[in-house]
Amino acid sequence: MQKTKYRIEVDHSKCIGNGACVVKDPANFKIQKGKAIINEGSKDKTVFFAEKELSDDEVTNTLKGAEACPVNAIRVINLSNKKDLISTKVAQEAAKVINAQYDDNKDFMLDPNGYFLIRIIPESKEIEVGFCGAKNKVEIIVRGKKPIDIYHTISQLNLISRMEHASYLGRELQKAFIALQKGLKYTQDDELEF
Repeated sequence: MQKTKYRIEVDHSKCIGNGACVVKDPANFKIQKGKAIINEGSKDKTVFFAEKELSDDEVTNTLKGAEACPVNAIRVINLSNKKDLISTKVAQEAAKVINAQYDDNKDFMLDPNGYFLIRIIPESKEIEVGFCGAKNKVEIIVRGKKPIDIYHTISQLNLISRMEHASYLGRELQKAFIALQKGLKYTQDDELEF
């Protein structure tokens, strides 16, 4: 069976430790200290790399692992012709640029499912979210220490019907989390004062 030499790179400045590469190609990737690394590889500054001779089947799995990376942190180069099979560069030359704008007075629409009241509990380092399906009536309280835990729980409960509302919730939860971490005052809908 003929093998071709490839260079596989993981850029640790981009890697978020998602682990999708490991699921698709455990023969070449694993998670170590919260980042993807290449089995039997070396590290140079922020790039973990290995040069390996791979069969067609092996390179197919490696490409699947690299393509699964949600942040383009994995590069695969065919060393026989120096071509990138998977690149970490993101093409944006043809991207349409849109200037963001929003007027809360004109564009705001209440989610028909209801709204959230958000506060922080500094003593326990928790964020508390009260869901109101009717005006001024809290029906569900969701508490957690991390925004990701809270918004996934709220999503699983189907409490949001509008995408803008989900975005708003993510923003407010992150502000509340930062306020807890930095010992700042948190008031829903107000900017944090550093």
